[in-house]
Amino acid sequence: MSSDQVKPRVFVFGANGATGISIRVAAVVRSPNKPAVVDFKNRGVEIVISPSLDSASHEELVKLLTGVDIVVSAIHVFALEAQRPLFAAAKEAGVKRVVPCDFGTYAPPGVMLIKDKKLAIQEYIRQLGIGHTFIDVGYWYQALLPYPPSYVGNPLADVNFQYRGPGNVPVACTDLDHIGDFVARILSDPRTLNQSVFVWEDQVTADELFRIAEEKCGDPEGLRRVTVKVDEDEIRAKLKEGIEGGEATLVIRILYEYSLSLFIRGDNTVENAVRDGALDSRVLYPDMYPRRTIAEFAAEKWYPNPKYPYPEDTLKQYDPIKSQ
Repeated sequence: MSSDQVKPRVFVFGANGATGISIRVAAVVRSPNKPAVVDFKNRGVEIVISPSLDSASHEELVKLLTGVDIVVSAIHVFALEAQRPLFAAAKEAGVKRVVPCDFGTYAPPGVMLIKDKKLAIQEYIRQLGIGHTFIDVGYWYQALLPYPPSYVGNPLADVNFQYRGPGNVPVACTDLDHIGDFVARILSDPRTLNQSVFVWEDQVTADELFRIAEEKCGDPEGLRRVTVKVDEDEIRAKLKEGIEGGEATLVIRILYEYSLSLFIRGDNTVENAVRDGALDSRVLYPDMYPRRTIAEFAAEKWYPNPKYPYPEDTLKQYDPIKSQ
């Protein structure tokens, strides 16, 4: 039997999103004409056309997934509930392992709305009795580092000009472009079946982060001028506004729940994740380390050409299906 015949067939849903672009095997998409999908096809990635998860019937999904070994979900953060029918169909189709759309920071229940939704999907998968792996990756390098000060006024850049919390709270983080490397290794490893894995490349405090930014951005004085210090009381006040504002301020709530969890509570560390049962990627795959630190990433890749992985209008998107 050839090596091609023994390779598992892996379907990635949400393959043209930021995380999905880093995790490519067979890309399941709704439209073959999006630039990212055309690029996949040109590079030899198998493209599978599927109706959107909100409109596909159970029978259609079972047919689509028959013969598939692993299903990886990297769908839009506002489409998490669409995974339930997907994984129910995967169970009936005989899929051996599913990976839900986690790929984020570690936090215990009750801290972040988005994390609680992800934990509910994990529990649903356990109830289905299907093989699974849950993967968190900390916070992205690309979402942590401040932009050069010339980006002031850009709504995404302005978020990262905020120096949040006391400055001494560690945050585990990973280069977005490396997530696919880790996922491929995890999915080929029988030790990770029915386990949680915490992927990380570095841990950094806000104080270290802004020191790195000042050293590498080329304009330390300019960066200091646009940096805004935000303390715990301000974060909690903004979070309260986001919660009380309902759906209209959902993105604000998400942003400040992340701020509270990462920079005040200190939830997102490898130590916390491992304490609560996750496998440590550094222990599992020591040959994949040392990795590029966030300081090295800042000097080599970020400040020469900073590019946030999402388009600017992402924060305005509330229709989860349009992102698939």
